[in-house]
Amino acid sequence: MSYYKELKDSILSLKDVFFLSPREVWFLKFLEDAQYPLQVVKEGINEFYRAVPPEKRSKTPIFFAFENIKKAYHRYTLQQGRSVKIDWLKTYEEKLKQVRHFLEDVKLKEPKTPEEAEENLKLAESMITKKLWDSLKKEEKAKILKKYSQFKENEELFKLMIKHELMKVFNLRPLSIYVL
Repeated sequence: MSYYKELKDSILSLKDVFFLSPREVWFLKFLEDAQYPLQVVKEGINEFYRAVPPEKRSKTPIFFAFENIKKAYHRYTLQQGRSVKIDWLKTYEEKLKQVRHFLEDVKLKEPKTPEEAEENLKLAESMITKKLWDSLKKEEKAKILKKYSQFKENEELFKLMIKHELMKVFNLRPLSIYVL
């Protein structure tokens, strides 16, 4: 079942509107494609709209809830990692080994904690996506930029969508010790 079908009624109720805009539906499809767990998306959206005054909710698009969704996802992955009792250092090394060919000239500081390992992996992921972006032809870049142009005013979300597209095009999984 799609996110849209699962979340539609609760979002319409939260926003006090009759329908979601095409951009909002598209955003939900993006989150589903990016494999954000449904419960995380729901939690982030609920958390966001609880902070928006009721009279402004109908005019506030759900993609503004992205920061809350990211925070909820971070809490979720931490909780998942703790419940599974992962060997974070081993997982970190395995993740780096998978992408080492992209990072030949990069030296990352050896992590002493899971938080440092996660930060290193996020840094590596950013460097990799920059290299991938730079390696694309102008036409390919233009196609990706056009695909996500409707979210251009939200710079952070726009960049994340482009990053996700690059990871998808080059068949790379997210770099995180908590995403197995």
